[in-house]
Amino acid sequence: MATLMRNWIMAGLIGLLVACGGGGGGDRAAGVEPGPESPGQPVPPTPIPPAPSAVPYAEAEELRAFITEVTIPDDGRAVIDFQVADGNDTAITDLTKDDVRFIVAKLQTSPLGNSTGTWQSYVNRVGDPDPDEGPGTEPRLQATYEGVRNTDDGEFTNNGDGTYRYRMVLNVKDLDEEILDQAETEGLDLSYDPDLVHRLGMQFDNAQVYVNPTYDFVPATGATDGLMSMDIAATDNCNSCHDPLRIHGRRVEVKYCVTCHNPGSTDASSTNTVDMKVMIHKIHMGANLPSVVAGGEYIVGGHDYSMLHYPQDIRNCVNCHAGSSTGAGRDDLTITSQGDNWAEVPSGAVCGSCHDGEGATRHISGQDDADCASCHSESGFAGSIADSHRIPLDEARATFAAEILSVDNSMPGEQPVVTFRVSDPTTGEDYDLKNDPAFTGDGARVAVGIAWSTSDYTNTGNEGDNASQVQADALADSVDNGDGTYSVTLPVAIPDGSQAPGVAASGSGAATVEGHPVVDLHGEGELEEVPLTNEVKFFSIDEAGGSAEDRRQVVDLGNCLTCHGHLDFHGGNRSDNIDSCVTCHNPRNTDRRVRDDASNPPTDGKQEETLDFKVMVHGIHAAGIRENPLQIVGFMGFTTYVYDEDQVHYPGDLSNCTACHTDDSFTLPLAGSVLGTTVDTGDDRADPADDTVMTPTTAVCSSCHDDTIAKSHMQSNGGSFATTQAAIDEGEVIEECSVCHGEGRNADVADVHNPR
Repeated sequence: MATLMRNWIMAGLIGLLVACGGGGGGDRAAGVEPGPESPGQPVPPTPIPPAPSAVPYAEAEELRAFITEVTIPDDGRAVIDFQVADGNDTAITDLTKDDVRFIVAKLQTSPLGNSTGTWQSYVNRVGDPDPDEGPGTEPRLQATYEGVRNTDDGEFTNNGDGTYRYRMVLNVKDLDEEILDQAETEGLDLSYDPDLVHRLGMQFDNAQVYVNPTYDFVPATGATDGLMSMDIAATDNCNSCHDPLRIHGRRVEVKYCVTCHNPGSTDASSTNTVDMKVMIHKIHMGANLPSVVAGGEYIVGGHDYSMLHYPQDIRNCVNCHAGSSTGAGRDDLTITSQGDNWAEVPSGAVCGSCHDGEGATRHISGQDDADCASCHSESGFAGSIADSHRIPLDEARATFAAEILSVDNSMPGEQPVVTFRVSDPTTGEDYDLKNDPAFTGDGARVAVGIAWSTSDYTNTGNEGDNASQVQADALADSVDNGDGTYSVTLPVAIPDGSQAPGVAASGSGAATVEGHPVVDLHGEGELEEVPLTNEVKFFSIDEAGGSAEDRRQVVDLGNCLTCHGHLDFHGGNRSDNIDSCVTCHNPRNTDRRVRDDASNPPTDGKQEETLDFKVMVHGIHAAGIRENPLQIVGFMGFTTYVYDEDQVHYPGDLSNCTACHTDDSFTLPLAGSVLGTTVDTGDDRADPADDTVMTPTTAVCSSCHDDTIAKSHMQSNGGSFATTQAAIDEGEVIEECSVCHGEGRNADVADVHNPR
């Protein structure tokens, strides 16, 4: 199992990368050309008048909240008018002062222009260091909020029709002397400037759902439209992995986050800034921060992020912040007005957040931000930022594509012949596998495999000591057909039952092409392996009509790639194709053959662990809720992977199965062809008849819910952790899970595990 499967960001801890000055609203420095304008405030709907049966605030399953106006009168106490309705736009009338919090911030200009303004909250406190959480010894300014938890003097008015008014206690023109003294100590400017863009943000407490409306305006004029915008990262982009972004309980919008997480806010204990553009990069870099690699740690707010691994190449900046240029062609991303900043506006704070090694820190500390672009640009000495963040491996993999043209001799007793080609999609030319350096160079590999049956793979009769597919070396053993295609004859025949264990293959099978050509990615004469996106073609073994039956589709690969970018495992040989993965990660395969030789033996007390995809992948992603971490011994026994909550941090909502699955593939009952999962391969590893298996639904559910009570519940409803496939097939063991968890039932999986 590749290390990448451990590389998940901490669930519920923070949103995706934000760069170059924070997110949301903006202004420009004097003499700088205007940047993209904001679209103005969202237009709130007209609430339906309240009715006697209106849903109470605390019970509403959807909240539609809008700030309709903000003014800062002469007394400096902001007045906020807002409205709240449910999902049907029916006015919610029972909101109280206890349910809301507010923050107001100004967008300070920057010498670099309107692209790099920084937010500064007016609402602050002085935070004292905690000696148990870091080396800090001095108090530091921290942005906070105003609400019932820290003041009882705010004037809250319920108009009785779903509209409300709140008058803040905070006087932005006359801040507390302690706050101002601390700000002066830290070189911060908290002075009120009515000509700058301001933002009022809200948080709602004591509700079932989370919303953070914001309102951008210029106090001096009241303007809300045509403001200079500085919108770096879209919440929707964060939610593609975080599902959803939710921090500090009820902070769910990047535009709200940046009002607190600005350069003027510091964690006093660690002395680390909580500035969004710095903190987010550092969290996502985690274990790969140069300072951490050198033996340091990254702790902020009492949380240690030094073990976190981003689940894809960290250079893929556009996955988090995308503008009209850098996000072009990406329909899956939300484009923001300053989303291109990461590629166009270098600054010491942003660049130093990831590049925090001693050498980089010395270089950055000796530079003025205004001078960075003189070197870090297309015409500069160091080249453009975008070029520095290129991913050569991804560019190379786009020049290789495999295609399986046919699978012949595929009846029981015959040795299959697979005809395939590998071509360059960018040119349309076929590769010469016998002579091209990409396939003759040291380390190059291409393999053709065969697996059966697509109803649920077992590969019984593969003449091996496991349940993996049968493979052939497609470079050494292939025949050049002279037309850009190659043919490989597999070394094992499709089983006809005449050989031990006496089980004939039936139905349909799958042929695969996998491997990695080699390329000099950096022009330095060093060949590197490039994962070849796996190709799969289904074929008939003995189907009545001769047409292949594809394997059922359970997972949408696109969902996986949203977080992973690419799925490359087993030395880069298995890449970006779930249909290929499941040919080996099937119900009959376990790690038994390598577990006996493990260099670092597992501590789970098991003789073997299943490699079944439906158990293994759930068990890995659910590390944070399992009582017993999944432990799997990898290739040749060299590595034992322990998937515990120190190593795996799923960033989304584990109850949302559709984050990975197709729309209904996770519902009950399971397809009738799904086999029980082997937990003990018995005395004869090649013969599934003596295997001890878990019943199918029990295998899936217990992969996440592995505690004693959950297992007992499964067993009391027909599930078994120690039966045989024959007992399942003959109806001696019957799972009754669908009685409660089936479609339309009181605990329908589609409801419990599909919060969206």
